[in-house]
Amino acid sequence: MKLRVSLLLMCAAPALMPAAALDVALSTPGTLAAAVEEPAGVTSLAVSGSVDAADFQFMATGMPDLTSLDLSRATVAAYSGPAINGLRSYPADVLPAMILAGTGIESIAFPEGLTAIGDGALAGTRLRQVDVPAGVTSTGEGAFAGCSALERASVAAGTLAPGAFAGCPALRRVAIPAGVAIPARCFSGDSLLEAVDGFDTAVAVGDRAFTSCASLEALPFGSKLRSIGTGAFSGSALREADLSGCASLSAVGEGAFSGCPSLERLEIPEGCEAAMALAMNTPALRIAVLMAADVPAFAFAGDSLVDISTAVAAATAVGDYAFKGVTHAGAVVLPASLEYLGTGAMEGVTGLESIDASLLEAVPELGKYVWAGVDQPSVVLYASREVADAFAAAPQWRDFDVQLKYMDGIADATASDTAGLRAAFSGTVLLVDCGDFAGSVTVTDVWGRLLAILHPDSEGRAMLDTARWTTDIYLLGASSGQSIKIAR
Repeated sequence: MKLRVSLLLMCAAPALMPAAALDVALSTPGTLAAAVEEPAGVTSLAVSGSVDAADFQFMATGMPDLTSLDLSRATVAAYSGPAINGLRSYPADVLPAMILAGTGIESIAFPEGLTAIGDGALAGTRLRQVDVPAGVTSTGEGAFAGCSALERASVAAGTLAPGAFAGCPALRRVAIPAGVAIPARCFSGDSLLEAVDGFDTAVAVGDRAFTSCASLEALPFGSKLRSIGTGAFSGSALREADLSGCASLSAVGEGAFSGCPSLERLEIPEGCEAAMALAMNTPALRIAVLMAADVPAFAFAGDSLVDISTAVAAATAVGDYAFKGVTHAGAVVLPASLEYLGTGAMEGVTGLESIDASLLEAVPELGKYVWAGVDQPSVVLYASREVADAFAAAPQWRDFDVQLKYMDGIADATASDTAGLRAAFSGTVLLVDCGDFAGSVTVTDVWGRLLAILHPDSEGRAMLDTARWTTDIYLLGASSGQSIKIAR
């Protein structure tokens, strides 16, 4: 066996064991232990040639002071022999599972030709930075989990396994492969994580992937995203989650955005199914846009500031306790599509001034105790002439002050079209009567910023709650060419 060993002694206090940098060339894998005479004093190790699982075990157990490991000139050979960590064989070109876990290694250069990093291979080490090369096609479960000093990481290609970087409290920035599916718990508990490069191309986000990422304020949700798992962003610092451009998104898991203390806006695209407790206990949430038939159960429970009108604008059904505990409800507009409100859906909603149900052609069915804790007699419920009597007679609905909805104080259109575009305000709710023309109506502010596009119903009517905007002047433009300027 031909070995080349050079040992460089570093300066140290006389009372301490001298630090050492060691460069070893191995022609036969499994011979590292024989090549190092005094392993306990080695802090830096560079290996060329061929290594196997036995060599890695020696590094982990026989070199307690090792902090720097350079394997860039080495390759990993297959191993077959006495059991190591319970296994008698390991494949070539793979960093064995758990092999260096818990060691004091602070830096590593990966072996040439490496194709995979085993489960937990470097978990709990003292790595400060890690760059997984493009040749690695698989980064194992918990491969770098619990690395308390890890500040930056990049994975050039391949797949990530669950918990790959979980519990890394110093990790601030990470780069992930293009088009990757981010697995469950991948970055869970990484409290200082601020940026995820490559997230805009991710195709999936797994269960609790970013749970408790308390410094993660923004992410670019890209068009390739297909699914978001249970609790994926719960407890994160996201301020906005705009998923409106995620045309392929089909499912958002239970509690995906729950407990996010800074989240102010959430948009879910049409055709996406959202699970229960979508953004429960998210106290800063004001605008929630769900282009879906159902508002999930417990979706916004405890979200004191959420705009109920916006959240239900496309809803057919509202799930149990969906808005429980919402305060500052103000004026709520119910969409023409609404058919059902679940048990306790509006329980404890305070600050409710009025409910505009004038777009409804039938009284929605109700679960139990829908309005529990709401001072219903003090709330006006506006209904159309056709269904007002039905509301006044229906259980739970009849406890409101049911009134007919009139278009008082109508503003005339500036165009002399006989179609008769008209508009009025009822509190903060903008009421639009488009007459007999078919088309859409744009709503802009005096600076020309588009606020909304209204699509009138079969009778030419539309409404918009303007409570979210501070402007008092609104410009309405019909596709027929008419326009109105109206003050709130």
